[in-house]
Amino acid sequence: MQTQQQNGSKLIVGMAAGALAGAALAMLNSNTRSNVKQNVSGMKESVTSMASDVKENPRETKDQLMDRVKAASDVLKDAANNVQELYNKVNGDFKDELKDVQNDTQEAVSTAKDVGSKVKDAKEQLVNGSSDSSQYNQPH
Repeated sequence: MQTQQQNGSKLIVGMAAGALAGAALAMLNSNTRSNVKQNVSGMKESVTSMASDVKENPRETKDQLMDRVKAASDVLKDAANNVQELYNKVNGDFKDELKDVQNDTQEAVSTAKDVGSKVKDAKEQLVNGSSDSSQYNQPH
């Protein structure tokens, strides 16, 4: 148990180190640096605007935020329900299709066995019949 936790910790540290190294390498590109600057500037403006809205009218800002959170929560619930319905439908349909395939396969195997035995019987009749019929087909 202890080694699993240690391995998990090492994995997280390794992932963080890799992310930092990747970010450092990405910052070597001037286009990436300018994009990061623009994004940080945009986030700063958004946070500043939100802070001033909260200062001016905290109750309205809170209500707007709560409405957005509730709407997002409703959308997520609907999406989760849709995914669950789709899963149930696909899983049910798949099981039905699998049963149909299994039944069809069993019927095909049974038919093949019947055909095989009929071919064997026909062969035996031909072999036995040809020796019998050879007596009848000889000229007198």
